[in-house]
Amino acid sequence: MKLNPYEYFLIISPSEEICKLIMSYKQYFTKRYGCTMADIFKPHISIMNCLQSNYRESRLVDNLIRFGKTVEPFTAELNGIGQFPETVFVDIYNKYHLTQIIMELSQFARPVLYKPQFHTTPHISIARGMTLEQHALAWADWQNHEIEASFEVNELTLLRRLMNTKRIQKFDNIATIPFTGEEISSPQLSLDFKTIF
Repeated sequence: MKLNPYEYFLIISPSEEICKLIMSYKQYFTKRYGCTMADIFKPHISIMNCLQSNYRESRLVDNLIRFGKTVEPFTAELNGIGQFPETVFVDIYNKYHLTQIIMELSQFARPVLYKPQFHTTPHISIARGMTLEQHALAWADWQNHEIEASFEVNELTLLRRLMNTKRIQKFDNIATIPFTGEEISSPQLSLDFKTIF
């Protein structure tokens, strides 16, 4: 049986209205500062990515759906612009719910996924991989920019792309994991992740 190596990427997507707003920022960064990668990717909050063969994919999806039943929908509030080295992003005021999701997923999944990377500082990137000059110019213009907006967070999206190819592949959307809050998190859920992921 041939095992195809994939990169899996777990994200939260903002509402359509917020996506349009942040895409306008991304397009401005491309035109004004020459950040050519800024408007290639749709706005999102990164949760986790990892490399994994696809033969366990159905179990991965099933367990993520079970995890989604332990999470209640909540509202994410955007609050201004932040920065890392080489990156400018839209900041999130109430990070607690997001960091809690990331922490719980990390506990469940880290022992069985191959080198998962959990993104522990939730944000929505405007531009990444910026040069020092691009970053300095953009930050001077945007550091005091105010954003007061919010959106309902009610699902995760699991993306996948094939690795070890000559060309970088696009991510495909393979599953939507709704937050229903039907069940509370329990040790048994953690055990299920470890045994059947």
